[in-house]
Amino acid sequence: MKKKLIVVADDFGFSEAYNYGVIKAYKEGIVTVASLMSNMAAAKHAVDLAKEYPGLCLAQHTNFVQGFPVSKAEEVPSMVDETGEFYRSYQWAPVGFNAADKCKGTVVVSYEDAKKETIAQLNRFKELVGEYPIHFEGHSVITPNIEKAFNEVSEEYHLHCMTTKEENDDFYYAHELVYGEKGEFYINAIQSPQGQKVEDFINSNGYGLLESPYEYNVMHFHPGYLDAYVLDHTSLTIQRCRDLQVLTSPQVKEWIKAHDIELVNFNALRK
Repeated sequence: MKKKLIVVADDFGFSEAYNYGVIKAYKEGIVTVASLMSNMAAAKHAVDLAKEYPGLCLAQHTNFVQGFPVSKAEEVPSMVDETGEFYRSYQWAPVGFNAADKCKGTVVVSYEDAKKETIAQLNRFKELVGEYPIHFEGHSVITPNIEKAFNEVSEEYHLHCMTTKEENDDFYYAHELVYGEKGEFYINAIQSPQGQKVEDFINSNGYGLLESPYEYNVMHFHPGYLDAYVLDHTSLTIQRCRDLQVLTSPQVKEWIKAHDIELVNFNALRK
């Protein structure tokens, strides 16, 4: 079985400097998908850059913790502070996927607000790109309310997302696409305070890719350059530069080739 690998650059649209790094990771590296934060001020800049590279697949990185919502603030009151900006993840209550390490507060995003803003961001994506994404996912933290909202939007809009129910997966993709421990889709999103290095990728057999029992595999990274916005709005800084170095490394590209791994995007899974 020949392994297929989808390499996703998360946070596309986070800032202009970061966007340039994502494009470099696609143009000169192994990235095959850029996951767009359609609510962010630099989202249009990201899409304008991507238009020069029609082979770059765009997904949606649905974002509830950075910047302002696409919806009016009064329409999603559980998500925003008094300035109308999203509550940051550290202000959220520690409930849901990836919450224990990030969420230290009391904010609980309602199902109704999560659904409304998910749809608003998908519509903004369509406005910017010209069509809905082939796949959407969540940024930073996924709570039960968000999962419920994602599943309903997935069914209503006939779009695949990271929480798509197994029983519905057959009408999205020819191959089962399930995030987590089950299914035929393998996820690796390794992070460390100092960032990953080329030798980490190679010495770990591609972060365990060679040991994966699945044909289709996915890895998420954050490859990009830094500017004042990134430095002021996230603790994930040096890791972004390291990811860019790894994904554009000649050694990593040669490792992929030597192990006969095919780089694909979400379209490879589509019926």
